[in-house]
Amino acid sequence: MSYTNEYQTALRHIEERNAHMQNLSYFLDTAARWHAFFEDGATIEGQPGTPNPVVVVLGHGIPEQLIYACHTTPLYLLGGSHESCAWSDDAVPRDSDPASRSILGYALRICRRTDVDPLFVVPMVNDNMRKVAYLLAREGHAVLSVDILPEVVDVTERRAWERSLQTMVHGVAKHVGRRASARSIRAAERLVSEARAAMLDFERAAATCEGVLSGEAALLVLSTYYMTGDLAQWSTMVRRLTVETRARCQGSNRLGVDAPRVLAIGSPLLFPQYKVPNLIHDAGMSLVASVDAASTSRYASLSAQELRGGFSSLIGTIARRHYTLDSSSAHVVNGAMEQYVEHLISAMEVDGVICHILKGQIEYDFLLARLEPLFNKYDIPVFRLETDYQYQDVEQLRIRLEAFAEMLEQRSIALSQQRVRRSA
Repeated sequence: MSYTNEYQTALRHIEERNAHMQNLSYFLDTAARWHAFFEDGATIEGQPGTPNPVVVVLGHGIPEQLIYACHTTPLYLLGGSHESCAWSDDAVPRDSDPASRSILGYALRICRRTDVDPLFVVPMVNDNMRKVAYLLAREGHAVLSVDILPEVVDVTERRAWERSLQTMVHGVAKHVGRRASARSIRAAERLVSEARAAMLDFERAAATCEGVLSGEAALLVLSTYYMTGDLAQWSTMVRRLTVETRARCQGSNRLGVDAPRVLAIGSPLLFPQYKVPNLIHDAGMSLVASVDAASTSRYASLSAQELRGGFSSLIGTIARRHYTLDSSSAHVVNGAMEQYVEHLISAMEVDGVICHILKGQIEYDFLLARLEPLFNKYDIPVFRLETDYQYQDVEQLRIRLEAFAEMLEQRSIALSQQRVRRSA
């Protein structure tokens, strides 16, 4: 399967399952345009012969409003493509974790182009990202690394984190050729806060209006936050889709409303690698939410009072707020994610949890070990699923997920019967 076939097949699958949703087409088109950028022969708009300065962010881990404050739209590389892994085969061992290989593959494809002048911003969330940054720098590409401290326990470390973000802002502004200021930071914070609010409202609508949107469609909508070139327009379209979702919630086209409700945690579920969400759907379960490294940062918006202050003061405020709510794999104790998972379990009536582990991302096994007491507290069954971006294990995973779904259904019936007996 070619790269083009990979993402276009995934988009067609989502479109066919959600053909009744009129406002979904914007997000399908956004994803298609983003992926088309990496096809052979693709170009971007700009003056011929003059490379366009592009700021490329590898993974999550930094406050995106600080990139927008430099008068540019970041190009995010998160991974998710099996085909892009092949683009990095000559640079890293094939047993490296697929997300890092996919990210590096995308980065190397950008390096081949003559119409862009990339600056790679690399949050150092794990050893894999350190290796990727080293490989890009060794090849002579501009790399700006941002250290993510595993635990900020004193003022000295907190200030080091704030200084690293100030250095990043100056480096990005220099590359773009536009000066960042307190005013541009405030404008970027408002832009990002509006988008985050739209995302959170959409997540609530998709979870409560079960059966209106498929799980993979909801994931696609959220993922296009990192693919859009116009964040303000994206926020508007998310609000329109949210209104449509709630309106259709009253209709008769809701499918699988009584399906077991599951929460996905662990390695991020990234488009176009929607093997797991598709299997969850096929097994008769409803994916109500997916928690990843960026989920909790959606709550990191600042108040009007916090937006006061000068350039350095604003960066410090954003740095502190982001760090307290960041749930990236860099942290020794991922308290923000643990609190968020508990909130979702209690608020969304979750029947089960699927812990998705990409081969090589052992940090999420440590996360699962810390969360197991929480699942025991709420009596929530957990299914650990380890896989990669290849498709050879699809049928094996299908059998296991169907068994998990059947167990959740039988458990739900037994719990209902117990409640009936107690009320009798």
